[in-house]
Amino acid sequence: MPPASGFVIRVLDAAEAVARSDELADILLDCVAGGASVSFMADMTRPEALAFWGKVAEGVASGGRTLIVAESAGRLVGTVQVVATGIPNQPHRSDVSKMLVRREARGQGIGLALLEAAERASLAAGMWLMVLDTVDDSDGMRLYERGGWSRVGAVPDFALWPDGRLCPTVYYYKDLRPATPATAPAAISVRAAREADLPGILAIVNDAILNTTAVWDETPTTLEARAAWLSAKREGGWPVLVAEDASGGVAGFASFGDWRAWPGYRHTVENSIYVRADLRGRGIGPALLSPLLGEAARMGKRVMVAGIESRNEASRRLHARHGFREVGALREVGYKFGRWLDLIFMQKSL
Repeated sequence: MPPASGFVIRVLDAAEAVARSDELADILLDCVAGGASVSFMADMTRPEALAFWGKVAEGVASGGRTLIVAESAGRLVGTVQVVATGIPNQPHRSDVSKMLVRREARGQGIGLALLEAAERASLAAGMWLMVLDTVDDSDGMRLYERGGWSRVGAVPDFALWPDGRLCPTVYYYKDLRPATPATAPAAISVRAAREADLPGILAIVNDAILNTTAVWDETPTTLEARAAWLSAKREGGWPVLVAEDASGGVAGFASFGDWRAWPGYRHTVENSIYVRADLRGRGIGPALLSPLLGEAARMGKRVMVAGIESRNEASRRLHARHGFREVGALREVGYKFGRWLDLIFMQKSL
């Protein structure tokens, strides 16, 4: 997204950071006075703010920090920093620090423009994984979610508001690596499921039961049970999609249904996506999820939910790359293969 009209987003070097430290201090003081929880308290003084920006300039000079600003008519109105971790086993990771926009300049797209500039700067420096924290249920949180960041979890009473009240902090991350090009077989096609697909669907489901934590069951199912499942889906008006390979076999399947049974949840659905073991990582998942989202939108649904075992990184990446965001986790609510399982929830507004 380009910067908001009338604003320029650019990087400051160390010398200019020092030269413009008064303007940077004005931004920080304005945000703290407006109640932002950004490490400082309400009684913060200008000398404190200037000292902070002096340390930032030192970090810029050392090469471990990138300082990005938003400028309007020659005046700085916003800023954000990209900070290298400096940790030997985390050369690929950076932190987003001090996303600040003056109060009178908010609501014009400056925050998102700064965030996207920070992402570009991090990626250009070889740091493709970014992490940040922000106050829960805040404008910052909503900004990062609009920017496609994934929520990890919240820490209650982590910090203080400038007035001394405790506030929770939420951690987010974003993987900046481009999506791996799909390598699905050229002859793959996605269509509605048929009764003839049931043996292939059964084989995929039983493999997931016996060898993965995608299904929290330990007993293989039967062809009769799968036939009843398909019949119930059709009676309920729910789509069941199949990815068919060149030989006519089932490469994967996907569906969705009610998230919860109460009428108040009727606009929300939960998906399920399964790919044959020998074809995972070949683009079958994206080939199924994209039309599945289209079906949900066509039916007038508002939100799609995915419940994913926390160690299923492939599924989490698949959903994140289709615009899902992580919204919470249930700890140790499942048990399989001799260990407790956590359930991650991701959602996408349609």
